Amino acid sequence: MKILIISDLYYPHIGGVSEHIYHIANKFEKMGHYVRILTGKIPGGFKPDERRVIRLGMGVSIQWNKSVGRVTIGHDLLKARKIMNSFDVNHIHGGLTPTYPLLTLQMSEKTKIFTFHSTFDRSIPFKVFRKPLLHFFNKIDGAIAVSETAKESFSKYFPGDYRIIPNGVDIDRFTPHFKKQKGTVLFVGRLEERKGLKYLIKAFKIIKDRGRNLKLIVVGGGYRKYRMDIPNGIKNFIHFTGFVSPEALPEYYKRAEIFVSPATGAESFGIVLIEAMASATPVLASDIPGYRIVIRDKENGILVPPKDPSAIAEGIITLLDNKKMRQKIVKNGLKTAQFYSWDKIAKQIIDFYYEINPSLP
Repeated sequence: MKILIISDLYYPHIGGVSEHIYHIANKFEKMGHYVRILTGKIPGGFKPDERRVIRLGMGVSIQWNKSVGRVTIGHDLLKARKIMNSFDVNHIHGGLTPTYPLLTLQMSEKTKIFTFHSTFDRSIPFKVFRKPLLHFFNKIDGAIAVSETAKESFSKYFPGDYRIIPNGVDIDRFTPHFKKQKGTVLFVGRLEERKGLKYLIKAFKIIKDRGRNLKLIVVGGGYRKYRMDIPNGIKNFIHFTGFVSPEALPEYYKRAEIFVSPATGAESFGIVLIEAMASATPVLASDIPGYRIVIRDKENGILVPPKDPSAIAEGIITLLDNKKMRQKIVKNGLKTAQFYSWDKIAKQIIDFYYEINPSLP
């Protein structure tokens, strides 16, 4: 089968959508399918395996859903349409933006699959432009949401049948490592307000005031603002790595004694939680809808109220001091990670293609 994955969001844009596309493309190829990725040109940055990437138009950053998104401008429409219609399946990732997603729905004559990744409480653009966007939504042959929360976000504006197929983790890449660096806490994510890093830093101040000297490793770009805001007395205990390549990232997970994701909301799933679990690293995360899909409190992770430094501090100390609980969470986390392997996710997606169009090759 010839599969064209289409998105405004792909490397060097860093985020869950890029990660998702990269891994399913790898797995599809290993299953014997021909795969290409159609996206915009983005200067610089990390670009893995460009041999299967087709870049038309220029990717431009925008603020969207409390995060940094992208749209692609300056398309060669005739060339894009020709490419789309030379594949059996056009699989779109992202939102209903007036760039590659809507262009594909309008121009493609092939089987059109759409994966919705975002989570939000409300959307003014969707409310204002709901009627014209419904015209495009109804052109989708098969809709996928990465979680129940993503489905709920979109279905209140665009009702229909959504198949839940979650994000995944590369089990072979994030193998367990039981020689942890004692007292090391890890954060991984873009340093945006919604990721909640400032609450973790405040929690570290609380922990330090109690006489506990831990080390916080912060993996992610955009760290200057946060480095300036660190309280006196804990600066030497917080290390910012900046951007870390996907190849180097697993080592950080493997060495950490605890992984913390203090996101405040707008998370549809949380790939980072599964990556930590696959690395045998116990997880502490905010009690938000997108994370409750993955974490069962005190079973395969610990959930704490969002925006609560004291609760984060207590959770970290509990995981450090309660060996029995920590071992239980690690054991159950490894089982959870197996459920989300990219091999299983890729098979679910291919099966969905054939369910939507049984005549596909």
